[in-house]
Order: sequence, then C-alpha cells, then structure tokens
Amino acid sequence: MLGIWERFDTLWYLHIAAYGYDRPDGIVFYPFYPILIRAVSWITGSELAAAVVICTVATFFMLWGAMRLFELDLDRVTSFRAVVIWMAMPGAFTFFAGYPDSLMLALMVWSLYFARSGRWNRAGALGSFAGLTKALGCFVALPLIWIGWRRRERWSVVAVATCVAGVAGFQLWLAANHFPPVASVYQKYWVTSTVSPWATVADVVRSVTRTRDPLLILNCLALVGIMGASFTRRIRVEYQIFAVAALGLFLTKHTDPLLQSTMRYSVSVFPAFPAVATRCNRGLGLVGMMLSLFGLNLLLLRVFLDWGLVV
Repeated sequence: MLGIWERFDTLWYLHIAAYGYDRPDGIVFYPFYPILIRAVSWITGSELAAAVVICTVATFFMLWGAMRLFELDLDRVTSFRAVVIWMAMPGAFTFFAGYPDSLMLALMVWSLYFARSGRWNRAGALGSFAGLTKALGCFVALPLIWIGWRRRERWSVVAVATCVAGVAGFQLWLAANHFPPVASVYQKYWVTSTVSPWATVADVVRSVTRTRDPLLILNCLALVGIMGASFTRRIRVEYQIFAVAALGLFLTKHTDPLLQSTMRYSVSVFPAFPAVATRCNRGLGLVGMMLSLFGLNLLLLRVFLDWGLVV
C-alpha cells in the first residue's frame, strides 16, 4: 500500500530525509519537507509512511484553509465547489503521493488568510516555511505586499521579509557548503535550462504543430486553462499577482521534454479555482465537467504508478 508511492520526486525527499544533502543534484529539493519526514519517521518507523502521513494531513489543512480563504469573498457553496473542482483537476492526486505540494499550498493559503485577517506574525511565519518547502512558496510574499500596501499596515513589511528569509537562508547555506549554483545543477543533472517565458512558449508552439505529442497537448491545455481562469475580473488583484509570478516561474524552466510536470504545477495556482467555480452552475454541465476531469486524473494516476512521468 505504501510502496506504490515510491515514485520520482518522493524518492529524492526520502533520500534527503535519511542522508541529508550528500549529492549536488539533490539541492533542487527544499529542506522543510525532508525535515518533517525525518521527525515523523521516529513515530511511524518508516520515512515513506511519514511522507504519506504528512502529505495527507497537509491536504486536509490545505482544503480547510482554502475554504476559509475563499469564503472571505464567496458564499460557502461556491467555495466548496471551487475546492471540489481543484481536487478533481488532472495531477491533483500528487497531493497524496508523497510530494510536498500540498504542504506548501497549506502553508500558503493559511498565510494569505491570516494576512487578510490582520494577523501578520502568523502570515509571515507560515510564508517562511512555505518558502522552505518549495521555491514557489516564497512567492506568497507578493500578494502579502499588495495586501499590506492597500491596508497601510506596517507589520506587513516584517511578514514579507520573513517570507523571503526562509528561502534566502537555504540558498546561503548551500553557498556556505560550496554547492554549485542551482541553475547549473538544473542544466547539468535535470536537463532543464533557465530561459525567458516567451522562449518556452515559442518552443512549445513549434513542438505542438510538428509532433502533436498527446502529453504536451494536455500540458498546454492545463496551462492555458489555468491562465484563462486566473486573469478574469472575478479574481482579486493579489491573487492575479501570484498567478503571474507562478506561471512565469514555470515557464522559465525549459525542460526536456517540454512543459514537463506542468499539470502538477498548474494545480498549485489555487486562485484559478474560485473563478472557475463562479462560472459553473449546478446541473448536468458541472457534473459532466467533474466526471471528465476526475476520469483524466485517474488515468494519469494509473500511468504515474507505472512509472510514467506525467506530472
């Protein structure tokens, strides 16, 4: 039951939890999740069991925090619908697959919730841990800047600085221990280079027209769908700022194959789902969309368990 989750990135986090950063290609994986795995494994007796427990518990707090955050702007029914659509999205199964995405998102949504509630000390602390979980996590500082500026709250400056401190501290630790720059590690070990977002888009357009690769097309559809939902008028400005930064970060990674893991990255852009929920009324249309998304999610899960790198 546990062994089916020993796939891809999960193996790296388990290795770091057991042995630390003993290899240069492992520094692209951030430390907070392996630290938690190491701590919880003292109780579970297994790093893998600890990883599954952590990501499952984190998913609960992610959904709870998302409901609380969405209900600041929407009614309860629409907020719940947004969460259900989010969980049915292709690639959402990774929230339970020993990956750190649910942990990062739980920290981010609660950070935003506390910021909008005026509790900046909690917002900053959670944002710092989000930045230590994945590189995207520190981008929660951007909506916090906007919220603090609109409200003229001085404590927001401290919260934003705290959000950045986590990821900055990790990078300083890597430099002090003479690890190579992350960009060179990506290029040497992960067949990933850093380019401008529009360069990635241009290469994707050329590749789609030439090869018609099904996985690339699915990734394109996921990316376009999330972009379209994230930039509607129904989305708050601070969420649009986060969406632009997140999507820009994804597109700066020029991978081989192109847009690798984009479906998993797309479900991290959580502001898109309330926008989708407000446009989806009850009825057969919503049911049909949900069944289609969930069916595709199950198909991707099946391929993933057979060692297909689809997310």
